[in-house]
Amino acid sequence: ELSFQEFKTSQKIAEILREIGLDEIETGIAKTGVVGVLRGKDEGKTIAIRADIDALPIQEANDVPYKSQNNGVMHACGHDVHITSAIGSAMILSKVKDKLKGNVKFIFQPAEEIFGGAKLMVEEGVLDKSPKVDAIIALHVWDGIKLGTIGVRTGSAMASSDKLEIIVKGKGGHGAMPNLTNDPIVASAMMINALQTVVSRSTSPLQPIVLSICKIEGGHAFNIIPTQVVMEGTLRTLDDDVLSNSIRKIESILKGVAESMGVEYKFNYTAGCPVLVNDADMVELIKKAGSAIVGEENVINVDPTMGGEDFTYFVRKVPGAMFCLGVNEGNSSPVHRPTFDVPSEAIGIGVSVLCQAVLMYLNSL
Repeated sequence: ELSFQEFKTSQKIAEILREIGLDEIETGIAKTGVVGVLRGKDEGKTIAIRADIDALPIQEANDVPYKSQNNGVMHACGHDVHITSAIGSAMILSKVKDKLKGNVKFIFQPAEEIFGGAKLMVEEGVLDKSPKVDAIIALHVWDGIKLGTIGVRTGSAMASSDKLEIIVKGKGGHGAMPNLTNDPIVASAMMINALQTVVSRSTSPLQPIVLSICKIEGGHAFNIIPTQVVMEGTLRTLDDDVLSNSIRKIESILKGVAESMGVEYKFNYTAGCPVLVNDADMVELIKKAGSAIVGEENVINVDPTMGGEDFTYFVRKVPGAMFCLGVNEGNSSPVHRPTFDVPSEAIGIGVSVLCQAVLMYLNSL
């Protein structure tokens, strides 16, 4: 089900959590989110496991028993595996609750794909409600590393993801008489080229940054210069200071080109999702847990990605980390494609690492 439409998904999750026998279950958080609490026998801290639950508007091409039942919608980013891993962890940990020195909160979050669910859950107090969360972990299926491995990264792990809209207004006219116009198409083309200097000339080569103009709309006939062009794109960085400097540089470039070309412009910047920064201590916890499950040699350091992840809203409130669950069997399809699939063996590894991390965290404090 799509973002904020996960009604049947959340209903099914809540049913299973009740069957497992969790101590507390709350639904309707952030519209379609679900939270379950497992209270250990002894007092202690609380660690949360987060799983996102929304799907993507893609028609699934896989012919498997667990194929999507909704036309035009599929779990092409592995969120069904995230859900299953969290539920599997709840099943196992509930059987050893008498040995837990603290609590586990299972957070099933809607709308990760549109970066809306995590922020709303935090605003509605999912981390603060009793038992208050002290730390949080999550996994994400990763087609970039092989099955049987997990990937970790300390610090900036996933980029900020922001939207850019640029509206260029000029003076239209006949294509045969461009001298009588202030051409917004030419001005837009100059802006696109100049904006690449934000990456190549205004940012250190050691700082990852992506600025992509991905959509251009302007004109409706082959011989008429339009009065307006609308461009949309994305800006992604791994550092908040780089982001701020880039926005200022974009504004300066647009202003300069507009003045030189005799056009007007409007720059609309929409903040999407901040940089995901993994806590060093929580990454170390995951390393130890992963080593116990798959072996130290199969816990690998991964490079940061310029993709975004709204798990960042949780880790900006409490120490947390996300790890990568290897799913590549050598010829695996990448995420966000109709043929993306996850080998079932990966689920067992994900469940085991999550459970091991929880036990290490609660019983070592």
